Amino acid sequence: MVMPNDWYGFMGRLLEADLSKGSFSQRELDPRVTRLLLGGKGLGAYLLYNGLKPKTDPLSPDNMILFLTGPLTGTIAPGSNRFCVVTKSPHTGTFLDSHCGGSFGPALKYAGYDGLIVTGRAEQPSVLVVDGGGPRLMPAGELWGTTTAACQDKLDRLLGEGYGKVVIGPAGERLSTIAGVYSGTRAAGRGGAGAVMGSKNLKAICVRAGSYTIRVADPAEMRRACWTAHRMVRMSEITVRSLPMEGTCNILETVNQAGALPTRNFQTGRFESSEALSGARWREEVWIRDSACFGCSIACSKISRIREGRFSGDSTEGPDYETVWAFGPQCGNSDKSLIVHLEKLCDDYGIDTISAGNIIGFVMEMYERGMIRPEEIGGMRPSWGDAEAMVGMVEAMGRMDELGSMLSRGVKRLSEEHPGSGAFAMHVKGLELPAYAPRASKGMALAYATSDRGGCHLRGYPAMQELLGMRGGADPLETKGKAQLVIDSQDEIAVVDSCDICLFGTFGFTLREIYRMVNAATGYGFRNAADLKVLGERVFNLTRLFNQREGFARKDDTLPKRCLEEPMPDGPGRGHVVELDVMLNEYYSIRGWDENGIPTRATIERLGLGPIVDGDL
Repeated sequence: MVMPNDWYGFMGRLLEADLSKGSFSQRELDPRVTRLLLGGKGLGAYLLYNGLKPKTDPLSPDNMILFLTGPLTGTIAPGSNRFCVVTKSPHTGTFLDSHCGGSFGPALKYAGYDGLIVTGRAEQPSVLVVDGGGPRLMPAGELWGTTTAACQDKLDRLLGEGYGKVVIGPAGERLSTIAGVYSGTRAAGRGGAGAVMGSKNLKAICVRAGSYTIRVADPAEMRRACWTAHRMVRMSEITVRSLPMEGTCNILETVNQAGALPTRNFQTGRFESSEALSGARWREEVWIRDSACFGCSIACSKISRIREGRFSGDSTEGPDYETVWAFGPQCGNSDKSLIVHLEKLCDDYGIDTISAGNIIGFVMEMYERGMIRPEEIGGMRPSWGDAEAMVGMVEAMGRMDELGSMLSRGVKRLSEEHPGSGAFAMHVKGLELPAYAPRASKGMALAYATSDRGGCHLRGYPAMQELLGMRGGADPLETKGKAQLVIDSQDEIAVVDSCDICLFGTFGFTLREIYRMVNAATGYGFRNAADLKVLGERVFNLTRLFNQREGFARKDDTLPKRCLEEPMPDGPGRGHVVELDVMLNEYYSIRGWDENGIPTRATIERLGLGPIVDGDL
C-alpha cells in the first residue's frame, strides 16, 4: 500500500498517543520541518523544543517520549534499521536522543508512521499495540515485573510473532534513571528513557508492520547510491573484517596502547590485563556466533555463552567494547565470564551498562579512599575487581532497593553526598563517561564537554582520528585544531542520526554517499555533502538551544577535576591534563556562540532556526 500523499522517504504522518486519556490521533508531518531537520534526531529536536514546556519534570506525565525513524529507515540503504528515542532525560535534565537497531524502526515505518509521540500516564501498567486493528492500549498484566527478554517472549505468545517491540525491564518500571529501552537484544540505553516509559506506566510498545511501502523520489538513483554505499562498506577493512571478526572489542588493545583505556575509575589509561579482553580472545573463548540487525551486512554483535565456572550457561548478546570496559578495566577486572554475567543482569533488568560500570568504579575508589562506609553499601567492601561486590551492586541497581536506588542516582549525585569525591566523579552534565580517557585524547575531551546529552562518545567521535588513525589521523595530545575536528564530527553524526542509519556504516562510506541516498529518497535536492553537513549543524544548534532553555550553559561544558588538574600518570599522555578552556573558546567562536556558549541570533538566522525559536514553525 502506498501512502496517499506526495511524501518521498517519509510516510508523512506521526501517531500521537495520550495515555492519560487513552486517546490516539494522527499528526501530519510539516515538509518545512523535514527539509530543515530530516527525521530521527532532527525531527525529535523540533518536536521536543516545540512541544515541551521549559523545566518540565522528566518523570511527570507532561514529559514527551518520542519513537522516531528517518528518511532512510526501512529502505535499501546500509544500516537502515535504526530508530531513535527522544525525551527530556531524567538522569541529566538535558535533551536526550538514544538510538537503537533491530526491527522496530522498519516495522513502524511499514505500519505507515514516521514516528510515535507518547504523552500522559496510563491508569494502569499497559502495552501500546499498533496493528491492523488500529492503535490501542491493553493491560500489561503479568508482563509488569518481567525481564526485558521474558516480556518480549510473553508478548510473542499473547499477540503472535511478527511485531517490532520496545520494552522496559524492572528497573525502568521502578524509575531508575539509568534504565534503557530495549528492542530485541538491542538497547537505546543511555540517559534514562526507560524510566520515562515507566513513569507513564508503559511496559511495551508493539508494532506490526503493515503493507505500506516507502516511496522514494528517484528509484534508479536510490539503487545506484545505495549500491555505492554498500560497496564501500564491503571494501572497508573495519566493516568487512575488524567488526565482523572481533566486534567492537577490536579496538580495545589499540586504545590501551594509546594510553586512553580508562582504568580503575580513570586513574590511569592502561590496563595491565588488556590482552585478556581483546576481541581475539573473546572470539576464541566466549563468542559462539555473530549477530546482525535487520538488513545489516556487518554483523558487529556477537552471542556469548559461558562454558564453565560459576556463571556456566550464561548467555547474552554482546558484550561490546563499552560494556567490556565498564565491567572490566573501569573496575579492575579481567574475568570475561563475570563481564558476561553482569551484562546479562543489566539486560534483564534493563539498565545501561556504561553508567552501571562507571558507578561501580566510582564506589570502589570512594571505598579505597575511605569516603564511603560498608554500612552505606549493604555491608560490601568493594575492592578493585571484587566479583561479589560487582554482582551485588548490579543486582541492587536492577531491583531498585534502598541501595540500588542510591547507586542509580549516578556518580554526580553520589559525589554531592560524599564530600571530596567530586574530583573523581567521572561524568559530564550528570551522564557517566564512556571508555576513552580524556587526558590521552584531547578531542574526545572536548566532545564529552560539549555533547548535548552529557558524557557521550557518540555525539562526536574524534577518537576515529586520534586513537584509531582513520581519516588521516590526528595527534591525540594536541589541542590545536581540535575544535574544528570535534565540530565536524558532531555535525556529521547529527546527520547520520537524523537519517537514522547506523554510525558504523560511516566507517565505510562518507557524508557524500549519505547525501546521494538522502536526495534520491526525499527529492530534497541538497546540492552537495556540505549542504547536508549544514543540516547537521542546524540540528546540533537546536538541541543546544533546548538545553540552554533548561539552564545549561558554559558552566556545564566542563570535565571532572581529575581530567583538568590531575596529570595522567602513564602511557603516551603521561603528565598531561586537558587544557579545556582554550579549546572551548575556539569551539564557541567557530560555532557562532557567545562566550557563555549560547548560539547568537546571527547564528540562529544563518541556520534558518529563527521561525522555530520564535514559535512561527
